[in-house]
Amino acid sequence: MKVKHLGDVKEEIVAKANSTKTTVRWLITKDDGAKGFATRRFEIQPGGQVGLHDHAEDHQIYVLQGKSQLIDEKGNKVELKKGDAIYIPPNEKHGFQNNGDEPFMFICVIPYLE
Repeated sequence: MKVKHLGDVKEEIVAKANSTKTTVRWLITKDDGAKGFATRRFEIQPGGQVGLHDHAEDHQIYVLQGKSQLIDEKGNKVELKKGDAIYIPPNEKHGFQNNGDEPFMFICVIPYLE
């Protein structure tokens, strides 16, 4: 068993996909003994975004705080808020925009691909 505190995990700036005002902390990884998946915590500041992107792994998201828009490749937008759970299949384009006045924080779980 391993227990970590958020403050003990390095905060990294997210720059991929034209992301702005966004950070990630890799909470649980292979380095902690997790063999099948990683758990990450994202924070998007007001006015920030994670640009439209896709990747081979599917992922599950749980919103901890704030509001954001989830955007797909057609420009469709879905409002997200605290308590929402989201599943994004592999290779589906998606992005996030925080147009609110508080940080948007979420947990994202992804599998390791071999």
